[in-house]
Amino acid sequence: MIYLKCNACSHHNPSRSEFLTFCEKCGKKIENCFSNWKQKHPEGSFEEFQQEVGIYVKEREPKESLKERYIKYAGRRGALISLILVIGLAAVAGGYFGKRMVISIIYPKIDKSWLYATWETVVIGRQAIEISTPMHLGVSDQPLAPEMAQLVEYAKSYRNRSEEGMQVMVNMFSFQPNISNDLELAATTAAKGMQQEDDISDLKYTTSHITQSGMDAVLLQGSFNYKGSLHLSFYDLLVTRGQHRWEIGIRYREDDKNASTAALRIIKSIHIK
Repeated sequence: MIYLKCNACSHHNPSRSEFLTFCEKCGKKIENCFSNWKQKHPEGSFEEFQQEVGIYVKEREPKESLKERYIKYAGRRGALISLILVIGLAAVAGGYFGKRMVISIIYPKIDKSWLYATWETVVIGRQAIEISTPMHLGVSDQPLAPEMAQLVEYAKSYRNRSEEGMQVMVNMFSFQPNISNDLELAATTAAKGMQQEDDISDLKYTTSHITQSGMDAVLLQGSFNYKGSLHLSFYDLLVTRGQHRWEIGIRYREDDKNASTAALRIIKSIHIK
């Protein structure tokens, strides 16, 4: 490879074409660039310029990786046997450590600093709801089930990232004018929906009638077994007004006291405009 040396910073710039004029490192003009050389050698070619001015550096051959050296040493058959052994050990270990991995990766305990940090307060949706959370809520719209889609005029969903330990979901619906939007039915539908989720079993909950933003609301509170290996607690708040319905769901590890404190604070922050 041929390079042009920068007089300002001594950086070697790859000379790939006659248009190289400025140093790629410091940005200053290269004194021995082709355009300057051409003024003194009007009949000269770019190849002649490179031979006269350029600095030739022999490229190093790429160093073999440890993997490549091992394959050469052991041969493909030996590498394949090693790979099979690794997969086999991972499968055996998965049976023992699988539950721990679900707990620590899918639902870790929340960061305690959330309880003392400044929370994000946002107003979202066409039928505005204000909520404060320790994490950011982003749009998470999903296609509605066909039987639900034909009843709904407007739907919007928000939630946080899946790896943050606590799941916060905000769902808003505006139903068609001829559809009944009963609060008790909304609570029953929410509980039934959780029972039908493939990853949920042993669902237990209590129902409380409360007032939220001056409106009647239902709060479901309980726990369930997640993927057969992890106990989660949850809150599910449902509020209806006319044809509009708001559902706020919060899920977190049952053994996480900090998450329980944070969940109650989120519920108390909710205000429907």
